[in-house]
Amino acid sequence: MLIRMRAVVTLLLAATLLAGCGGAGSPQNDPGKFAVKVVDLLVRNQYAKAWGDMHPADQRVAPLAEYVGCETRTPIIARPLTIKVVTVSEESVGLGDGKFVDSKAVHVRLAFEGNLRLTHTVHLVASNGHWRWILPSWRFRDYKVDHCPSDAGSGPPPQTS
Repeated sequence: MLIRMRAVVTLLLAATLLAGCGGAGSPQNDPGKFAVKVVDLLVRNQYAKAWGDMHPADQRVAPLAEYVGCETRTPIIARPLTIKVVTVSEESVGLGDGKFVDSKAVHVRLAFEGNLRLTHTVHLVASNGHWRWILPSWRFRDYKVDHCPSDAGSGPPPQTS
């Protein structure tokens, strides 16, 4: 009886600790701050640093050297003066491999000189207790077939009305 009671207490304690820490699938850091960090790295052409926070499935189709080499072909020239979180929402998002997962859709506003404002959505997916950003699905598909999305002929599918 005493052994069973200890086992129950141990299980309850473990469950409480996991709930408090979020477990392996629930990142505890602020998704907004994480998204701002990633966008800041990308607009400063710090692709190798940003790659480290990319989702593992995306890293497999866009290995570090390939990703950095491709992205530096078209470096970002206009840097925003500020990057701020507008909203964070829950959203199902399709990964490049066709699988849909829950994500945090972080809408960030980039403010440039000349009163130009741009709002961009960064999708973050929980992976092993950490937030990871994902490539847009069209970029994933380009990388998967060893085509640099920055090269001519690449790009998002055309918008239809």
